Amino acid sequence: MAVTEGAKPRGGPDFFSALPEGCIASVVSFTSPPDACRLATLSGNFKWACDSDVVWASFLPPDWRQMVSSRRVSSLKELYFSLCNDPVLSADGKMSFLDRYSGKKCIMLSARALSIALGDTSTYWSWNPIPSSRFAEVAELIRAWWLEMRDTISSCMLSPGTLYAAYLVFKSKPTSYKFDFRPVKVAAGFVGDEAGKCERLVYLFSENNTRGRQSRRDGWLEIELGEFLTKDGEDREIEMSVSETTLDHHKKGGLVVGGIEIRPKDGKEQCLCTGRV
Repeated sequence: MAVTEGAKPRGGPDFFSALPEGCIASVVSFTSPPDACRLATLSGNFKWACDSDVVWASFLPPDWRQMVSSRRVSSLKELYFSLCNDPVLSADGKMSFLDRYSGKKCIMLSARALSIALGDTSTYWSWNPIPSSRFAEVAELIRAWWLEMRDTISSCMLSPGTLYAAYLVFKSKPTSYKFDFRPVKVAAGFVGDEAGKCERLVYLFSENNTRGRQSRRDGWLEIELGEFLTKDGEDREIEMSVSETTLDHHKKGGLVVGGIEIRPKDGKEQCLCTGRV
């Protein structure tokens, strides 16, 4: 009797569901977290295998035990999503979490962790709590003639062999001014690698030039500073910066800085850098 291509013979065995659960788990561990969640819906055997610690241990970073401290979970799958949804906050204003789709490590630096020019001068900047912020306080620019902020992190804090991008996370107050026509220079890359560092001009608030700026699900805005590729066995300093190109006599204000987020970049995205400024 002929069987239509792609159809399962009546009464025939479901080959994959008949595999031992340990074998299914070993195969699924070579896929991705979204794939494992989808495959878990196929059958009872698949659900058990896809939810097993064997699978989710392969998705967690090798040093995941250093991230969890005393966090209590019933399975590695629960731990994985716990690290995605509930970041680990360190005392120096750095927040570590996992990218939900890849399991790669991400870092968010609070505004307090950044080196902000005149950031400790109360006539220029104020530090206030905002409910939508992940951190206890954010930096609000009252007024200043010069804008500059920067910070560095070690590449060993991130996952190796990964294309990352750094993003400034910010908001504008209704009273913001002078940012709509004054571009700022943004950059991100390895310290000492000036040729490979991506630098470009962006407008933070201009409605006529929104290239690279996008809204986040948490209600903040973000704009890409640059991208860089981490490598296996390499530990280098990564510098991120936002600054003006020239000093002028126009005061600026109304910028709210939440921090800088560093996360894996989709390989299909194109670098926004168009050359050195």
